Amino acid sequence: ENRNGNDALLTSCCLVAGLYPNLASLIRPSREMRIRGGKLITKDGDSCRPSSSSFQCERIRNATEGGKDAYVVYHGKVMTLGVSKGSKDDEKKKQEPFLDDINFVSRFAILLFGGEIEIRKNFLVVDNWLKFKVDDKNKGSNSSSKPEKLPDKGQVNALLIQELRKEMDNVMLKHIMKGQVDENQDEMDVECQRVIDVVRCLLAA
Repeated sequence: ENRNGNDALLTSCCLVAGLYPNLASLIRPSREMRIRGGKLITKDGDSCRPSSSSFQCERIRNATEGGKDAYVVYHGKVMTLGVSKGSKDDEKKKQEPFLDDINFVSRFAILLFGGEIEIRKNFLVVDNWLKFKVDDKNKGSNSSSKPEKLPDKGQVNALLIQELRKEMDNVMLKHIMKGQVDENQDEMDVECQRVIDVVRCLLAA
């Protein structure tokens, strides 16, 4: 029995793990940059449109100018041959990439189940491509008459996320080896569930 089978947040992690590196970043429309409608940028730099068969198609096309960064996983990329008219009798054929079967995923799903991550100060960089800033939400909440030298909490949080990813790798390994190792299965299940609970809290944040 899969107790987390109906959890959409955890299911999104499975999509990232199974489809990575098929990942794209949403580029929002911009009057200043003359970008009409939302587009998707893949790691190789292709500017893509969502396939009309994707149930997320309208959401991407109608994306607003303002909003949070957004990321999607996709099943495949196809090149469609379009025709653009130039001069009177001149027609140029232009290939345009489209992405199939798109699903939005959170940045934490990417950090925990995507590619290799690297810490740069208080940033986490995935495969030397996507750069996520890890903030300290409590920054400045505690005042003191004497300044103290404290570590950068953003960098500490980045390290914690990196360590959580290692714990997730251990959880998956234990489930693969379940029944083949001489360990208390009940204790192992409890330990694994604690890690999964922490991951779910992070995804819901």
